[in-house]
Amino acid sequence: MEALRGLSALDETRFQDMALTFRVMRLAAIWRTKLERALRPHGMTVALMRPMAYLMMMPDGATQRDLANAMDTDCSALVRVLDLLEKEGLISRQTDAGDRRAKRLILTSQGQKKCALFHDISAQEEKTITQGLPSEDIRSLIGQLDQLLNTHSARPDLS
Repeated sequence: MEALRGLSALDETRFQDMALTFRVMRLAAIWRTKLERALRPHGMTVALMRPMAYLMMMPDGATQRDLANAMDTDCSALVRVLDLLEKEGLISRQTDAGDRRAKRLILTSQGQKKCALFHDISAQEEKTITQGLPSEDIRSLIGQLDQLLNTHSARPDLS
């Protein structure tokens, strides 16, 4: 008897009200696993590259608090990852001249190179995962996900 894999192994008839939740969670797990495998040979992990990916898209000199807010994470949890990134020479922290308690985050040249590699690897994985979907459907999916993300971000009561 052949083992069932993926969605075909599941009976969802009792859980139709969480069909989207299940699929988003399942796809996120699959996507992360594929990305972790692609990053590993380059000495990178999603956990370490995630804050750097956000930093690549934020203005130079964003604070640790800005980054934590953008990532929807706790500052104290983020500090441990930033310590590792700084130790590896991928970011530097600079004291804010206007607020000595605040630290500004700067991607080093080595960090920028890692980010460029992360971007290339991630783009290739995205292309692989979305293979077979028409580009119009991909744009539509991105738009729909943006709507959900914007609704969540715009309403603090949903956080």
